[in-house]
Amino acid sequence: MQKIMITGATGLLGRTLYNTLKNEFAVIGTGFSRAKKPILPLDLSDHQAVTAFLECHKPTVLVHAAAERKPDVCENSPEQTIALNVAASAFLATECAKRHIRLLFVSTDYVFDGHDAPYLESAVTNPVNLYGKTKQQAEQAVLAASPLHSVIRIPVLYGDVATLSESAVTVIATQLKADAQTSHDNWAIRYPTHVEDIAFTLRDLIKQPSELGGIFHISDVQAMTKYQMAQVMAQILGYPCELLLPLGEPTQSAAPHTIVPWPTRD
Repeated sequence: MQKIMITGATGLLGRTLYNTLKNEFAVIGTGFSRAKKPILPLDLSDHQAVTAFLECHKPTVLVHAAAERKPDVCENSPEQTIALNVAASAFLATECAKRHIRLLFVSTDYVFDGHDAPYLESAVTNPVNLYGKTKQQAEQAVLAASPLHSVIRIPVLYGDVATLSESAVTVIATQLKADAQTSHDNWAIRYPTHVEDIAFTLRDLIKQPSELGGIFHISDVQAMTKYQMAQVMAQILGYPCELLLPLGEPTQSAAPHTIVPWPTRD
């Protein structure tokens, strides 16, 4: 039986993936500040702890779902974001390659600019914010580490959340406050997808031959901007739709932040 390790198993996707895979595989879930049994604590910035964990548990597949995705944290704490999204991902990719562990790196459609969706796996990336830029560089490190590694690009997710802020879809509901105008992105096309659909697809991908590496896109087919998502939620919550303001261009940019290429280890 394959042994599957999941980073970020306390997050929206990680939790669902853990519960989906545990019925068919031996699964080890790891987390950081929110880790509680059966999820094991692991600090991905501690390289010695990471290598010791891999040596101890010897997974055959590692699904790397841990990331900093919150836009405010990414922009206000760029060093923290780069450390987790880029450096930790590059280190994991290298260490997995050394041990012949198949790595599935969970990335995002934010590596694109949102204008010409849907994208083919071969499409040229063009991130417009720091989050997307860090994931773009992490993808490059993962694919360079081993031809067996895979990049899994997913869209904004919704599902059984612990808090509304956990999902880039449901967080919109927290922004709709009585008698207050709110602004929402109306330029980037997204494909909101239920988290269980991603988990089931990843389960099926894990069952495929280990030689199957590369880039994979997984998403639903309904195209919506966040402004359109807000319109749906406003109707459900009784929020006046006339208070919703569409934004026609990006409000965040990765330009002020420089990401130094992360060297892979021999």
